[in-house]
Amino acid sequence: MTVPGPSCLRRLATLALAASLAVLFVPASATAVPAFARKYQTSCQTCHVVFPKLNAFGEAFRLRGYRMPAETEEMVKQKPVSLGAPAYKRLWPKAVWPGELPGNLPLAVNVKFANVNASTLNPDGTVTSIRNDFQFPQEANIFAAGTLGDHVSFFSEMTFAENPDGSVAVELEHARLDIDSPFGREDMFHFRIGKMAPNLAGGFQEMWISTDAPIDSVFSYNPIGVNGGTGLVEDATPAPVALPASVRGIEAYGIVKHRMLWVGGVVNGISPGPNGRFDGNNAKDLYARLDYKFGGMGFDGDTGGKAPPAENWRDNSLRVGAFVYRGDGTNINFASTDVQGDPLNIQDLHFLRVGFYASVYFQDLNVFGAYLHGTDQLQLLDPTSNEGLGLVQAGSRAWFVQADYVFYPWLQGSGRYETVTPADPAAAIVKRGVATLNALIRANVKAMVEYQRDLNEGQNHSLNLLVRFAF
Repeated sequence: MTVPGPSCLRRLATLALAASLAVLFVPASATAVPAFARKYQTSCQTCHVVFPKLNAFGEAFRLRGYRMPAETEEMVKQKPVSLGAPAYKRLWPKAVWPGELPGNLPLAVNVKFANVNASTLNPDGTVTSIRNDFQFPQEANIFAAGTLGDHVSFFSEMTFAENPDGSVAVELEHARLDIDSPFGREDMFHFRIGKMAPNLAGGFQEMWISTDAPIDSVFSYNPIGVNGGTGLVEDATPAPVALPASVRGIEAYGIVKHRMLWVGGVVNGISPGPNGRFDGNNAKDLYARLDYKFGGMGFDGDTGGKAPPAENWRDNSLRVGAFVYRGDGTNINFASTDVQGDPLNIQDLHFLRVGFYASVYFQDLNVFGAYLHGTDQLQLLDPTSNEGLGLVQAGSRAWFVQADYVFYPWLQGSGRYETVTPADPAAAIVKRGVATLNALIRANVKAMVEYQRDLNEGQNHSLNLLVRFAF
């Protein structure tokens, strides 16, 4: 048997992508670029492999509060507006500490079109099929991000999605203020406050991966059930998850000697509460993470005096880390049923998520994955009297592995396998596969072909063609 060489694989991938996209659209030129590209007058590829996935330089830029490693005034092409003379710093506290505004309005827009093809097995045994559903557009995101002086930065995101009936769903996904290196050694301490994607999930959070499908095995597991959870949930109120994709609270993180990243956070719990509260109870959830990187570029962009590779997606390195999230769901009721099907309330009194993360870069290949173990202390309650009916100790585990390969600077392929073993022993193990091909038509215009499949039930699968552009 003859094994195809790399050049043959590249040609096959290119032909497959071209054939798929030909039925969808004819690519148009795009000339506008996002906010940071405008500020520094540089390409999107400075920080991204294929957007939104960051390369090592882009990760350092993000962690440093949207500042270039070893940044100088000459690097900033759009000069900021000064809010006070520099001498005011010496007069403080008898004068207001000066600040800055971005030179131009620091906005960026990301729009996604989708051609959805899906098959779903229904509980009654029938199959629902969707063919060529043109979701043009599927959603639009408005970003605002930048710096407000030497030690302050910000990030926000508003998402607009049109429903089939013509109504528009609006969500404030991110809105945070960062205090960067206010004291101590450079990048040793950063602080963030607001609604944000926690650095707890850095490296595999939906915002920064190259697949359109999020990693549901770690973000969408539902632990609620009379014998523990049975699988994933996409939409539930309240919505318990294995790890939070978004939090409201305060986070601190820092970089130690270029190679170590530490993270700690105090955030609201798993559900909004009554009477306009943002937290479901008076308790606060806690999380922490510790990563170390061997080889490649440091977390702060340090290269040890070596010149970075011309192929900026290459970062021959190994990153390993551990993370933990502890939550308290006391007094937050989830509607469920007992084994006879009668109504039942369940509270997740205490839950713990402990995980390990690893990422390997070797030339054009990046393989990364995480293992997550979850424990939940479930309180069963009578829905009428609210009397306790017993405690259930539930345990679950999930893991995924994903490989991204750069065929050409404009063409990347991805494959992912993910699995969840629910706490309920009667529930089936969830197994999913995702395969994606990304192509940059322009630096800020991307086309995607993505196939998703339930590896337990062949009737559940989808093949989506997507176009994303940013400006």
